[in-house]
Parts: sequence; structure tokens; C-alpha cells
Amino acid sequence: MTEHRIINTKVGLLGGTALIIGNVIGVSAFVLPGPLAGDTGPGVLLALLLAMVPLGFGILLSLQLGSAIPVAGGSYVYASRLVGPFWGFLLPWITIPGVWAGMLFIGLGFAEYVGFVASAIPAVPDVPDLALVYALLVPFIVLNVLGIKMVAIVQFVMVSLIIVGMLAFIVPGAFQVDAANYQPLFPEGVGPVIVAVVSLYFPLRGFRLVVEIGEEMEDPARNIPRVLALSTIVSLSLLVGLVAVLVGVANWQDLGGMDAAVAQVSLDSMPGPLTVLVLLAAAMGALTSINMTYTAYSRQLMRAGRDDVIPAALARVHDRFDSPHVAVLVLGIPPLVIAPVSPGTVTLSVALSLTILFGLAIAGVTLWNLPKVYPQRYEYSLFKLPRWLLRVVAVGATVSALALWVLVSTQLPVMVALLAGWMVLGYVVYRARIWWFERQGVDIRSRMTELHESEKARAGD
Repeated sequence: MTEHRIINTKVGLLGGTALIIGNVIGVSAFVLPGPLAGDTGPGVLLALLLAMVPLGFGILLSLQLGSAIPVAGGSYVYASRLVGPFWGFLLPWITIPGVWAGMLFIGLGFAEYVGFVASAIPAVPDVPDLALVYALLVPFIVLNVLGIKMVAIVQFVMVSLIIVGMLAFIVPGAFQVDAANYQPLFPEGVGPVIVAVVSLYFPLRGFRLVVEIGEEMEDPARNIPRVLALSTIVSLSLLVGLVAVLVGVANWQDLGGMDAAVAQVSLDSMPGPLTVLVLLAAAMGALTSINMTYTAYSRQLMRAGRDDVIPAALARVHDRFDSPHVAVLVLGIPPLVIAPVSPGTVTLSVALSLTILFGLAIAGVTLWNLPKVYPQRYEYSLFKLPRWLLRVVAVGATVSALALWVLVSTQLPVMVALLAGWMVLGYVVYRARIWWFERQGVDIRSRMTELHESEKARAGD
């Protein structure tokens, strides 16, 4: 087996918390509520709360698994070691197009807000959307090649600006809420609510990405639970406050017809300086989302590459910058090519959410198997779920994720069919790769059932 270099650069509690908050409160928090309110009605707020059901299971999963097995590319390691080699392969396989969709979603959301600013402020030049997408994506590809320390520093600054901007909308907006705007709750029926729940799960998935960077955190077994606790309190409070104020200040039908609804409501209802802060927060949200998505998912590809289940080149770590630069480029370059023919933001967010929900379903099975496969890891975890609660979380995560897949298939059957077809193709590719290595006397599947020596030492075995 090829010996791959391990990333040695570390981030601490504050840096890790900033990374996760910035990934959760991205541009989607400013882009999605408007069009979803137009489709769903004021019930978009309830849809956000419903999206927190699988989120709760995901956070508990991350706490337990991240504390027991703190490794890089955690979701891949958990699936391959605790469920089976094919399921480990399937996660990076389905992640790649999901991340491409997510990058395009964030880029288009960023372009939407810049377009709003250009139309509202004559001094701001009108820049083509495609140029804005490229201007957003390219610098963060470069930043992630430069390594996790630089990523964390930039992320901390941007997250600070996001929090200030969201509070500039929530606090004064709370005094302008009209209770009549919350009625009727679901004017268009239940169908759009299902799509809204899945679409809103897109930003909330950001919490689980902490398990992908375990290798790069100081004292990961102790800090992963702390990072999740801090980022959850801050992020969810701000997200719920933002949506509640938005649908309380403006009529849901008006919201559906607005570009950049949060900014427009701020411009119509609040002093100019506060609107500037809101616009700045939305811009920072796009930047932090891009930043952390490259960071986290490149680690998943890197870790799978170490097992050769995907090309080993993806496991390369840059000698100077200590980053998985090849994996970053694989995630970053294709969206630049696809951008001219990209679909709309809601479609893209649902595509990414479905891939993440699939990962959540697999993660539920990994949690169920943890005490059986790695009993000592479970028993001596710094964060340990009682057996009964572990089983509840495991079943709840898998069932809720699969239920949302089924419900979305009734509303967007073509989307679900495309992703299912991609997974079937993945099985063919997986079998071909196993066969190729078996001809060379290498058993990849057995390699995918054991932790590497560095990971055993890191977890205290």
C-alpha cells in the first residue's frame, strides 16, 4: 500500500467553530427563504423547524462518531469500516456531483445579491452573473490549496461580519413583525412544504462536516463536541430569527416575487446603514460556504484516495501548504465549466441536500454498528450516548433521511431518478476497480475495513 503523507497543521476550538458556523450560515440563509416562502407560504418557518429533525440526529451522530473515531474524511471512514466497503466508496462517489451542485448554488446566490446591489445603488457596476460566479469560486480554490490555517483565519473574519449583519436584520425587524403575515400557514398545500424541508436542510448539513476535518483539529476527541455545541447554539438561533422576521415583516406572496428577499425587505423597512450590514453578511455567507465546502469534502476524497478505492492522486498532500490540493481542484474546477448551463438555485440546493441525506442514512447505520465493531472506542469516548439513545438516534437518522428521499420523489421524481442512476453507475465503477486491483494482487476491500496506523494512534489505541 502506498504511504500517504498525513496533514500536520491544526486548528483550535475557535477556528473550528468559525469554520462550522460559516458553513451553516451561508448565502443560502439569505437566498432560499424568499422563493421558498413564495412557494410554501409562511409555513416556510415550520419547514425550517422540521428540517432540524434530521439535523438533530446528524449532530448527535457527529458527536458520538467524531469523539470515538476522530479522523480525516470521517464519513467515508465510518461507512467503509462500520457498514461495508461499497458504502464507503459510494459516499465520495455521490459527494462529487453534490458538491458541484452546491458550488453552483452558492455562486448563483452570490450573483443574485450582487445584482440586487447593482440595481439598488447606481454607482455599483452591473457585472454578468457568470463572471461573478467565477470571481467567487476561483479565489477560494486557491485559498484551500494554501491550507487549513489560512482557511480558518479568513473564515473567522467573515463569520464575525455575518453575525453582525444578521443581527442588524433580526433585532430591528422583530419590532416590525405583523402577525397577520403568518396566516394562512400553508396556502399552497403540503407538497411545497416537502421540497422546502429538503431544500432548507442544505445549509443545516454544515454541522456534520466537522467529522471530515478531525485529523486537522487540536485534540479532536475533546474539541469536536465543543465545536458542535457552540456552532449549533449560534447558527440555529440566527437562522430561526432571520426566517421568522422575514415572513413576519413581508407578505409571503411578495417575498416570492423578490430577488434577494432578505436584502429587499431590509431596504424597504430598515435604515440604510443596517441594510449595508445585511448585504455584507450575505456576501460573506457566500464566501464562507464556498470556503468550508472545499475544505471538508476535499478531506473525504483525500481519505478515500488513501485506500485506493478512488484514484490515489486525490490523497496527495502538498509539501509546502499541507493541503489535499488535488482533491480541492477536483471539487473546484468542474463547476467553473458547468456554470454557463447551470439550473436554478432551488434545484441545485435540493440536489445537494439529497446527497447529504443519503450520507445521513448511511451514518445512522454506522452509529448502530459502532459498539459492536469498535467496542472500546465506544466505551471510552469522551462523548458517549447511552445505548438506548444511540439506537434511537441511529434509527431516527436513517428513517428520517430515507423518508425525505421518498417524499421528494413524489415532487421531483426526475431529480431522484438521476441520483439513483448515478449510484447504480457507481456500483459498476466500484466493481471494476475491485477487479482491476485483484488482478494486481491487491485486496482493496480488506484495506477498507481497518484503520490506518496513524488513526489508531490518534484515537488512543
